[in-house]
Amino acid sequence: MDRVTWKIGVAGIKGSGKTSLISRIVYGSDGSSGPIKALFRKRLNLEYKDSKIVADLLFQEINDDTDAEKMLPSSNLIIVSADILSRDGLDYANDVIRYAKNFERKPPIVLVGTKTDLRYEAEIWSNDFEKLAKKLDVPFFLVSAKTGDHINDLLDHVVELMLERFYAKKQSP
Repeated sequence: MDRVTWKIGVAGIKGSGKTSLISRIVYGSDGSSGPIKALFRKRLNLEYKDSKIVADLLFQEINDDTDAEKMLPSSNLIIVSADILSRDGLDYANDVIRYAKNFERKPPIVLVGTKTDLRYEAEIWSNDFEKLAKKLDVPFFLVSAKTGDHINDLLDHVVELMLERFYAKKQSP
């Protein structure tokens, strides 16, 4: 059985839904439970091809440019959060993704549009995310931490990306 630990940086502007997104993934609800922590852990028992894996996903919320410069380069995967209620979040996501694409280690990056439960108030929607994702060659998901919509799809994709990378490195000489 393989044991792995992956650090996942979650970046976005203030109010972009990072905390709620992490809480939904880790605790199954959109509200933070307990004190604010530097890292939030979710343990998964996985199967990949014929292998069994125990994976610890360590989510780290990244709140501003200073944090991003320090913390993003050490992430195994980056989730960039943008609130559908604010075009500013998508502009920030563009900057963060472009910045992260220059890292030597080239972690996978996923763009996430949050707060889809408020779609009737949206300033940006799937076509805006699709356009940016295509331009920057990253996958995107539209999710709601409040209702849990598409959170499992996002988590499945993140895990699949990490497993593919892990086993590709393990097989290379």
